[in-house]
Amino acid sequence: MYYFIVNKTSGNGKGYQSWLKVEEILKNMEIDFLVEFTEYVGHAKEIAEKQSFFQDAMAIVVIGGDGTIHEVVNALVLKDVPLAVIPAGTGNDYARSLHIPFNVEEALERVFKGIPTWIDTPKVDKEYFISIAGMGFDGKVAEVTNQSKSKNILNKIGLGNLVYIINIFKVLFTYQPTGVKITIDGKEIDFHDVWLIAIANLPYYGGGLKICPDARADDEKFDICIVSGISRWELLLVFPRVFRGSHITHRHVSMFKGETVLLAPNSNMILQCDGEIMVKEELFFSIEKKSLKIL
Repeated sequence: MYYFIVNKTSGNGKGYQSWLKVEEILKNMEIDFLVEFTEYVGHAKEIAEKQSFFQDAMAIVVIGGDGTIHEVVNALVLKDVPLAVIPAGTGNDYARSLHIPFNVEEALERVFKGIPTWIDTPKVDKEYFISIAGMGFDGKVAEVTNQSKSKNILNKIGLGNLVYIINIFKVLFTYQPTGVKITIDGKEIDFHDVWLIAIANLPYYGGGLKICPDARADDEKFDICIVSGISRWELLLVFPRVFRGSHITHRHVSMFKGETVLLAPNSNMILQCDGEIMVKEELFFSIEKKSLKIL
């Protein structure tokens, strides 16, 4: 039995269109399945937590974007049932990082033929995420993007990935960097004029920005990118390099690896995890090693 969790509204309706294709294939192949559709924020996690979803499950298959995957992951950590994904969101960075096809038929074939494997699951405070936690400038960009009216318009014409990039330029000239004390595996480092901190389990966020190109979900470590002490105009010039991941050699970019990260900013910094805005009392990041079973 395959269990599907479908966010019909993800990608401005792409989730539902993808499901219709999947449903037709499942029926033609006479494959047993159950499906539930999300109706509100947090519903995907509630569905995945149902005990019935773990009985004889070949896989729990998410059809949606990174936000929906984020919710389901928080229900599946340390459970012996694999997660599979058919990407249908705006950014689809989880799928991009793990080379999951964006084509519905090809992604579904991977569900049937994929080999289960265990990957690490990062968490902040007590909440798990799957790809990247970003603080500061990118957190603000994610907040503006989630509130953007142009997101749906660009999704309709297949240019949803541009939303994040457009909002980078909107935020660039108003954002104020701040000082941050960061502790990685017990070692404290002070940074001044911090623009962003990305704590990554996978390479991509923001719809294809390769912020931590060497990040892997099975190496039991975070990749950490810190951009600090840079002017707005220089940041604007460096930004295109993020698409290739070559920004990591820039003099104002610092890269680290570690198993635990504690952040103490001098002023409030917006936190996003997998593109979703989070409010956390404690900014302590750790890794649950080999804790999520995926296809």
